Amino acid sequence: MEATPVLEFLLVSNNHHTLAAVTDGLEQIGIKFNFAATSEAGQEYMGRCKVDGVIVDLELPGAQELIHSIRRGNSNPDAAVFVCLPREAQSPVAVVPGANVLLPQPLTAESVAMHVSAARSTILGERRRFFRCQVKIPLHLASGAGEQRGMVTSLGEGGMAAYTVSAVARGESVQFEFTLPSGDSIEGKGSVVWANNERMIGAKFIFLRGASEEKLQGWLRQQLREGPET
Repeated sequence: MEATPVLEFLLVSNNHHTLAAVTDGLEQIGIKFNFAATSEAGQEYMGRCKVDGVIVDLELPGAQELIHSIRRGNSNPDAAVFVCLPREAQSPVAVVPGANVLLPQPLTAESVAMHVSAARSTILGERRRFFRCQVKIPLHLASGAGEQRGMVTSLGEGGMAAYTVSAVARGESVQFEFTLPSGDSIEGKGSVVWANNERMIGAKFIFLRGASEEKLQGWLRQQLREGPET
């Protein structure tokens, strides 16, 4: 059975009851988290650390601004945002721009565990989608300029970055083949979405042939379990 990846969360609150409920709830489902007592401290943490989710107490001054800064920032714009509603809120239908999940009062360990567990598959999907593994894998590439050798330097579910011997222009279609460290061969077609003067390219996968997609996803999931994203 595959091990479940450990998620990293941040709680931003100065309320003792909220801290206790979130601590107990996340411990029940095996999620690690850090704590910030102010919106400013939460914003600073989110600016320097990668997280999968953040739980924000709306009663905290600056909470709405914190959520906006997360969505506008570069470090964690796609993190799942859980919002603890104010105690006077009568219903969880209040709209909180930028929030994914609303946590109504009374907040309990069980309700925290239930809502976070329900969102886990979506969070893991986002993590896999944006995960990039740094590699050095020999590459065979064919484009309008002909065939050449290269080196894959970064690899994800949706594409790769590579060094090429000859320049490849942005917008070109490329056929590629490389072998994962596991020994599985990956073949497919891609489109060059960026290229620089150092003969580096970024290619988005258009399709992967045969069982290549399944093999690549399996290998990337293994890398994601074994270590943090670099």
